[in-house]
Amino acid sequence: MTDPTSILQSMLKQEFKAGLDGASLAPAKIVEGHEAAWGGPGNLYPIRPYTISPAALEAFTVRERIHVRIDGLGEDIVDLHGLSMYRRHQPRAGEGGELTWVNSTITAQFLALRVTGHSDVFGQVLVANTPGKPEGARVRPTPDREGKLMPIKDCVTNIFPQFEIEQLGTTVNTGDQVVSLESRVAMVPPVGDVSRTSRNYPLYDTEGRQVGVLLAADIEIGALLHHVPIDSIEISAELAAVLA
Repeated sequence: MTDPTSILQSMLKQEFKAGLDGASLAPAKIVEGHEAAWGGPGNLYPIRPYTISPAALEAFTVRERIHVRIDGLGEDIVDLHGLSMYRRHQPRAGEGGELTWVNSTITAQFLALRVTGHSDVFGQVLVANTPGKPEGARVRPTPDREGKLMPIKDCVTNIFPQFEIEQLGTTVNTGDQVVSLESRVAMVPPVGDVSRTSRNYPLYDTEGRQVGVLLAADIEIGALLHHVPIDSIEISAELAAVLA
């Protein structure tokens, strides 16, 4: 199987003429999907709404915006750009039902996230995931008020982010609390999607002391840069618990 770490490292060292770079994503003041959202220029294959896609290893450009307060430094909203990588599993249908977009559940393992940006308050900021912890996303059937399944589906991404902050001189994280970002999607992979947190999270230093708060965050999925079809894999119990 292709090593996701080596792919991500090689991407960070080169320019992508075929895809959209991070700077082309929506600005921080107006967060909205860009033209790649409907399988436009920059994607490796057409991504159609309301269509089931087979399992794959995929990498994307991403834009992340974080609102952070750090004790002794202050508070700022930081816009960051970089790359993310998922291992997307085979879609599955509800019990006894035919596999369609509307009734499908789709999960993915979050393999890598690296985004960077600059803050007048914090200096250089780098946000990454925690590979040693189970992180992933789930898209599931979504009923309306009358119980009828809708084509627009609920999506939840759960990650354990790490924040490397230059002016603090260390890395902080959310400890054992997984950060959940929610959105509604019409296709998978969710190119152009923006997912957001709905609560704040304490931030801890390497000694376990609270040193700040992640007040809010959102992530926008950009252009598809890398797509490798894969066989369906077994999901660990730890990852299954995060995706439940």
